[in-house]
Amino acid sequence: MSELDPASETAAETANRVSIVTRASYGAGDLGFVLVWQGAALFLLYFYTDILHLAPWVAGAIYLAGMVWDAVSDPLIATWAERHAARTGRYGRIIGWAALPVGLTYAAMFAIPAGGAAVTAIGALVSHLAFRTAFTCAAMPYSALPARLTRDGDVRTALSAVRVVGAAIGGLAVAIATPLIVQMAAESGEGAGYRLAAIATGALAAAVLLLSSLGIRETPTASPPPPATGYLGDLGDLWSGMLRNPPLQRLLALMLLATIGFGLFTQNMLYFLNHVLARPELALPVLATPALAMIVTAPLWMMLSARSSKRFAMLAGIITALAGYLLIAIAPTAGPALILVSVGLVGIGSAALPVMFWSMVPDVIDFGELKTGVRVEARTFGLTTFVQKCAAGLAALLAGGLLAWSGYTADAVQTPVAQSTIIAMISWLPAGLMAAMIAIVWGYPLSRERHREIVADLARPRTGS
Repeated sequence: MSELDPASETAAETANRVSIVTRASYGAGDLGFVLVWQGAALFLLYFYTDILHLAPWVAGAIYLAGMVWDAVSDPLIATWAERHAARTGRYGRIIGWAALPVGLTYAAMFAIPAGGAAVTAIGALVSHLAFRTAFTCAAMPYSALPARLTRDGDVRTALSAVRVVGAAIGGLAVAIATPLIVQMAAESGEGAGYRLAAIATGALAAAVLLLSSLGIRETPTASPPPPATGYLGDLGDLWSGMLRNPPLQRLLALMLLATIGFGLFTQNMLYFLNHVLARPELALPVLATPALAMIVTAPLWMMLSARSSKRFAMLAGIITALAGYLLIAIAPTAGPALILVSVGLVGIGSAALPVMFWSMVPDVIDFGELKTGVRVEARTFGLTTFVQKCAAGLAALLAGGLLAWSGYTADAVQTPVAQSTIIAMISWLPAGLMAAMIAIVWGYPLSRERHREIVADLARPRTGS
């Protein structure tokens, strides 16, 4: 392999540099996204079953409908975003356009009044689909930004770490603020408290996303070439590129398993605290602990990756989260201290997964471009976020189905079967998924050295047809 000349190296270093303002703005973006995403993950299923009194299977079916809708909208919106960026050189402005709809639709999901079962379910479904659409419009271009901002693998890891810190702050904020607002509004009823919290959360998320879009400075030279085919051709390139990209296939499997595992854990924690431990006052510290752990440890996972590899750091994170899930499984009704230690381990380990994952995706995009000659950028991120949202929907569908199977009834003393089912969903099931992830990560082939070779190959002028 021949080396680049010094002038080219200087140009490459300049192109790969990302300013502090852009890094901070990028991290703030995921703060805004996770305010609403984690708010829905933590509280929406509980709101459906215990506030709106929808049957658990109906609540799960609403998530299933969201998955089907994502299957239609995600690739189309991702393709549109990539075409827009090819013309304008920017993804960021799309995030600004979608900021207000994201906030409004999040608030709307918690504004559905309890009434007739059919009317309530329809209202919940419509608001849920509207939220997913707005979220997709903002999330598709946001996720594609690292591939545009730099080709340096370590800088991408740093961007992912900043993103995870922002996400953890957003998760911590919604985990603390929502229960507090619900408690403050206790005289008006639990439903009114959730509605007030959703309005505040949606407004904050919209403001943060708008500011993020204004602060991100994208490098024009990183713009992908304008697509030469129609939408069907673009989607065909995505499908064929995925089939020829084994590292991407591994990442998609990891996203699926990790999101289902963490989704079961978060969506069932309120049920666990209220109906197994009978300690609802623990909601605030238990929900906040994983987010605090992520804020503290995300930079540490970045440093571990720099000293070893992304693969090693992800394996270490999976094993740490696995230990936390197993600790809950072994002693589910232990005292508060052990519960906090368990969820803390889950948070520490889970911090490694997005830091490594979101820095690996741009690398596999580079791999795919070298192998196929076609750069599939936003569409690849659209595929990963589609898998992520489908996995979140599957987790909710699974949770609702298992709750219904176990005989769970809102506002009642739960049977031993229902309690055991809830325990399994926050411990044994996620632990099993973590074990499967270890086998998938073990064979991940893109080392730091291999990625640098790919980037150097892509930088060479191409000849021939």
